[in-house]
Amino acid sequence: MYVEITKDIEVSVQPAYVPEKSSPEENYYFFAYKVRIKNLGGVTARLTDRHWIITDGQGQVEEVKGPGVVGET
Repeated sequence: MYVEITKDIEVSVQPAYVPEKSSPEENYYFFAYKVRIKNLGGVTARLTDRHWIITDGQGQVEEVKGPGVVGET
């Protein structure tokens, strides 16, 4: 699990390998991610958009931006 705290907001990410969606013989490995966002402060916060930078094991970077998380805020 990876955890980072910024301005009293804790974000933890737990990656999990999904073998049934992977094809190692084709060098394709599928991972799912459980993301938890926790407000540690006394001020109300709202998630309005997301910006993830994902780097795979071969150094390829994918950037994801958009409103909310899976379209919800």
